[in-house]
Amino acid sequence: MAENLRSDARRNREKILAAASELFAREGAGLCMDDLARRAGVGHATVFRRFPNKEELILAMFEDRLADVAELVEEAAGSEDAWEGIVAAMTAIAERQARDRGLMEAVGTEVFGSPRLRAARERVIAPMGELLARAQAAGQVRDDLAPTDVFFLITAAGHASPCHFDIPDLWRRYLGVILDGMRPSGASSLSPPAPTLAEFEAAIGNPAAASSA
Repeated sequence: MAENLRSDARRNREKILAAASELFAREGAGLCMDDLARRAGVGHATVFRRFPNKEELILAMFEDRLADVAELVEEAAGSEDAWEGIVAAMTAIAERQARDRGLMEAVGTEVFGSPRLRAARERVIAPMGELLARAQAAGQVRDDLAPTDVFFLITAAGHASPCHFDIPDLWRRYLGVILDGMRPSGASSLSPPAPTLAEFEAAIGNPAAASSA
């Protein structure tokens, strides 16, 4: 019986988070928890039992997304060819970012910098760093790129268009240009240097200070 209850609770959580993603992207931060309950097909009390407030709900959504991305990067890191692994990881992450662009714009990118998500972020960055180092050692990627660069470049591909064109997978075009630019041939010196992981964490934890720097 207890196992059934745990399964029910897990299913309810999944339904709530799926409904929340749709509603945040469509309605923004003004999402109504009553609407969320109806959309998810669960009781109002069930929503608040799982997520007492919107902040908890949003953080849970991003925890799930980072866990999903971490699995993708870990799988790609096992690729025999490091460059193929990088292409696979960057493509998979960019695809998810493009799908979640409405959600990110609705809740604000500062949520991503929550200290609660630090371990989840590190789980993504560590295997990407290992994969990048392998590709650089094999001469497949320019040696002046850092793991933080890779994630910024992925985001750049998804935001290369200044407005929402109804052109499916447009981001793939710009990711292709970025991947070409990561190759050693024809690489020119980059300035300033890539941010360190400590600088990255400080910036996402305090976006206002970063933007005024």
